[in-house]
Amino acid sequence: MLRCVVLLLLVACRGGPSDEELTRLHAEAKQANAAALEAAQKTAKQEPGFTLTVSGQIGRPSATLAWSELQQLGQTHVQTINVQNPDKKTPTDFRGVLVRDLLDRFGADPAATEITAVAVDAFRATVQADDARAMRMLLAIEADGAPIPPSSGGPIFLVHPHSESPAAREKYPDRFWSFYVTHLVIGTEEPRLKVVDQIFDRARLAALPTKTYDGPVSWKVDWPSGTVHVRGVRVADVFAAAGVALPKGGRILVRGKAPLHRDPEKPITLAVDDLERCNPLLAMKWGADEKPITARLGGPIALAIPPCGESYGERTWVTFVEELEVLP
Repeated sequence: MLRCVVLLLLVACRGGPSDEELTRLHAEAKQANAAALEAAQKTAKQEPGFTLTVSGQIGRPSATLAWSELQQLGQTHVQTINVQNPDKKTPTDFRGVLVRDLLDRFGADPAATEITAVAVDAFRATVQADDARAMRMLLAIEADGAPIPPSSGGPIFLVHPHSESPAAREKYPDRFWSFYVTHLVIGTEEPRLKVVDQIFDRARLAALPTKTYDGPVSWKVDWPSGTVHVRGVRVADVFAAAGVALPKGGRILVRGKAPLHRDPEKPITLAVDDLERCNPLLAMKWGADEKPITARLGGPIALAIPPCGESYGERTWVTFVEELEVLP
């Protein structure tokens, strides 16, 4: 969490410091504050949640906004009742960046009808693009003049203007107030998978043989609870197409978009020896009509693992899969 050092100069009424001394103290105060802010920025770069990456169907390249940029951009105030804090009966003054301003800044494609906020823990909240333009949805970085702690949804908290918009209250209840947002996906990204040192785009993935799985899925948010039909390419086939030899006893490292799926202390891996037995799929289509998996559902690429023992629980059903690596 960012902390600023405030140095107070206490000057006595009599016998105060000289003008030269005041100048020196002022310079030291500025230097100390600058050092504190620099240290805070370094901390922000190391901790998840202090940056916002915007990607998807946009006219500009995908970009990650640093905390300092968010502080500069986030000058809009939205005063609204916070449905995630029902004990507070008065509106909260949120400061941040309007979602619609980011749509303009990154040249959102008019064909992109949805916008998906992705959180540190891989939670997704999807809103309609038309609503984001009509309503003052805010990626808040401050509440009532103070940074927003993770326990209250920060550092970046998706807020909906309930106090000024009856439509927002009706369409976007508490589950759409997304905590600790790290990514904003406009529409759905083009498939792009890094396999060791190679890139598989839509065309290269489409050239691979596909397999299907029918059964319950463990992706959270917006997925049916019953049997689901998905189609994708086997992880083993992707490595074969890349010409990468997989060592017996080795492991495959899977990285998704959300920080939860990139945690170096708790990596998500698949045993090489399980690839043929379990047939994990990189799913890209779903449902009876095999529709593309959109960002609302964690696409365009999501890892599906058919039942094959207790080794692979819900956490290994990775959404927004972006990278595969080989570990010894």
